[in-house]
Amino acid sequence: MPDARPAPDEILKPAEPALVLCPLGFERRAFLRFGKVPVVTTGPGAEGIRRAFAARDRWPVPSPRLLILFGLAGGLDPAITVGTTLVDATTHTSFDPSGTRRARFVETRAPISTPEDKARLRTATGAHAVDTESTTFAACAHAVRIPFAIVRGVGDAAGDTLPAEVAGFVDARGETRLGRVLGAVVRRPALIRELRRLARDSRTALRDAAFLADAYGAMPAIALCAPTHPFLLFGGSFDPPHARHASILGEAMRALGAPCAAVMPAAINPLKCATPPASPEARLAMCRAAFCRIGSSIGGEIRLSRLEIDREGPSYTIDTVERILAEQPHLRGAIRFLVGSDAIRSIERWHRWRELLELAQPAVVVRPPDTHAATAQFLAEFAQTSGFADASTWLLDLQPVDLASTGIREAIAQGQRPEGLSDAVFREITTRGLYGSGGAR
Repeated sequence: MPDARPAPDEILKPAEPALVLCPLGFERRAFLRFGKVPVVTTGPGAEGIRRAFAARDRWPVPSPRLLILFGLAGGLDPAITVGTTLVDATTHTSFDPSGTRRARFVETRAPISTPEDKARLRTATGAHAVDTESTTFAACAHAVRIPFAIVRGVGDAAGDTLPAEVAGFVDARGETRLGRVLGAVVRRPALIRELRRLARDSRTALRDAAFLADAYGAMPAIALCAPTHPFLLFGGSFDPPHARHASILGEAMRALGAPCAAVMPAAINPLKCATPPASPEARLAMCRAAFCRIGSSIGGEIRLSRLEIDREGPSYTIDTVERILAEQPHLRGAIRFLVGSDAIRSIERWHRWRELLELAQPAVVVRPPDTHAATAQFLAEFAQTSGFADASTWLLDLQPVDLASTGIREAIAQGQRPEGLSDAVFREITTRGLYGSGGAR
């Protein structure tokens, strides 16, 4: 008989909202007619994108769970018609609704105007569409470790000619220069017909693309997880959870660009084979108190899972990973588990360790007396002997994690208030009378 469905995770910290970046003011206004995601205008081109990222502290959402580049693109593939919505994203492909297609964009310094130039660019790059921001946007999003989506509506097809004058119609802020538009029409009255057609096609393209961009912005954090932006598991006894537990989780999420993490107290540590001093419900309550206070500087979502607490017997990580993949198949290849350098040295003692490492990649943090150099050397040697050639990449470049729950419990039993326990966790300990403290028992 199959296991009962696990209890749903509790959300300790919701993910921050997504953020839409629009190079041009009229693209922003078009999005706001249909979208509910916060939005900023960057200004056109690579420089506009770089300025926007340099001013990230002034964004309405400084640490968004997802960045979306929204606007128009020119078609290069003759099979792509005006109004088609094109997408390039770090998210999993099963999300994309019908009527959209994954596409490869190429960035140029200025709009490509003629069918001949578009054909040459298509031959040279193999790209489906062209714009003036996508490559720079993707590089900037990657540098700050935030998942991204590029959502573009095709405003002109491969066989269309753009009026040459449009390149000068917007300023550095992305706003329309009405004087230049009027001057160009006065000089060439036939231009007004071309501009009307372009405006009509652009409205259609932006309307359909806006619905998709808004849908991306509403995606749950766990749906944004991918190999480059993993789902992070943080297991352990948490008996009790130290303030450094919370800070290292936040640091690891930032370092990995993890949109979602799950704190997962173990029922029984298989390598210790002993029931933790505090009860499962007490440790869940302490984790709730410890991890719910991570602030908005972490864009991702933090969950509290009782999957291992509710499962009988030792808490084997391989069983946990397999259960998660059964519930969330899109996470295959996108799970990492946070582990100390002391524990990774005993990885070959873990239950079905080879199968585990084929399904989930460790994210290793140094625990004293270990050092970064010694841990890196161990992982390099393990890569050579185990067949897991990527082991050298498992180590995170974070400050060492000095945690000693045994010492904390002993200090509490002696009536002391140990350093490194948050007020909320210490309240749980004393209220529940844990570890020999003077509270109710």
